[in-house]
Amino acid sequence: MEKKIVLFGKEDCGLCQGWKKKLENFNIPFSYLDINDADNLTEFTMIGFTKIPALVIGEKKFEGIKPSDLSIDEIKKMTEA
Repeated sequence: MEKKIVLFGKEDCGLCQGWKKKLENFNIPFSYLDINDADNLTEFTMIGFTKIPALVIGEKKFEGIKPSDLSIDEIKKMTEA
């Protein structure tokens, strides 16, 4: 079973949109949670995040990360069971 990817961001965040495009272009399944929504913001802060874009890949957490900071191969390795 593949590990879940969650992307926290905002529509007006260029890096967040870059992450969405990168994951979509490589057909990597993910959930996008806009932190303008109160429930998503609560989850974002409960995880301990303070900066967007923020990614949860399985057990690993990344925040303020650029799309170029992680390769598709690295992402795929993290999602493998």
